[in-house]
Amino acid sequence: MKILVTGASGFLGSHIVEELTKQGLPLKAAFRPGETFNGDNSDVMIEGLDLESFPLDITNRNAVFQAVQGCQMLFHADFLCSFLGNDRERMEAINHQGTKNVMEAALHHGVEKVVYTSGMETLAISPGREQIDESDGVSLDDLKTDFERSRFLAEREVTRLKQQGLPVIIVHPTVALGTRDRDPMTPFGRYLLRYLQKKTHFYLDTGFNFVDVIDVAKGHLLAAKRGQVGARYILGNQNVYMLELLRNLQKMTAVKAPVTALPLALAKAGNLLARTVLFKKDGVPNAVLNRLQQPLFFNPGLARSELGLPQSNVWEALRRHVIYLKNLRQI
Repeated sequence: MKILVTGASGFLGSHIVEELTKQGLPLKAAFRPGETFNGDNSDVMIEGLDLESFPLDITNRNAVFQAVQGCQMLFHADFLCSFLGNDRERMEAINHQGTKNVMEAALHHGVEKVVYTSGMETLAISPGREQIDESDGVSLDDLKTDFERSRFLAEREVTRLKQQGLPVIIVHPTVALGTRDRDPMTPFGRYLLRYLQKKTHFYLDTGFNFVDVIDVAKGHLLAAKRGQVGARYILGNQNVYMLELLRNLQKMTAVKAPVTALPLALAKAGNLLARTVLFKKDGVPNAVLNRLQQPLFFNPGLARSELGLPQSNVWEALRRHVIYLKNLRQI
């Protein structure tokens, strides 16, 4: 069986590759051009295994069809997360059109099983509920950022092709913790890095679902092995309020946890000032902050029961995350 992984040099994709190589199966690892894999600047060092790695621009339809040919299984984990206005066209090209290319190639070449990495952004909590599950979808009008909209359109393409016979399973990782998040672009990832760099001293009274990135990678393999074609699975673990997370960070680092949460309205005003007056573009839009009015808590029960998703200690994953950033001298 020949397996293709896209986004193989990324935070999640590299862990999927590592878990697959442990099974000794022939593997094609496609990474985005300009990134590194099995090189001096990459910490994905896999030697002596049946592994073919190569750059792949998923916006190049012909290149994608050529890469998918001869594969029986596909893990599509190549996507761009950014909240910079000048990345709008790249996200449309990679997240939406690139996914369309990959899925159409899989259908054309008769790939037997496809696992598509979606995310939290295509799910939203229903009124009156405290946790999000696989039934909680969103509409395009609900999404206000280019990143979220491109991911929604990508998943819509996946669903369209599923109806044409594509044997796809969709997985939704929550906030993953662990090694190899070299350049965090997610709102939480950027906040965590800035917080550990002591560049921000506040927190929002909200929460997230956290999961070990290794468990997420294993969840992809379990979805391919045990998941129902056409189904969606939330790959998550523990729901944690931000203050609890920061208090655990205080035990691991010299960064003291704050005492008072910043009101959301004040956070939005400060964010708007930074982005429009000071022209700082490394924050997140207020549309993202609006989603945090209620904790982003998820229910991964379906993945636990149907896939056997591992539930490793998230605090140990956070510790590895911090050590990794220290080793990179980012904190």
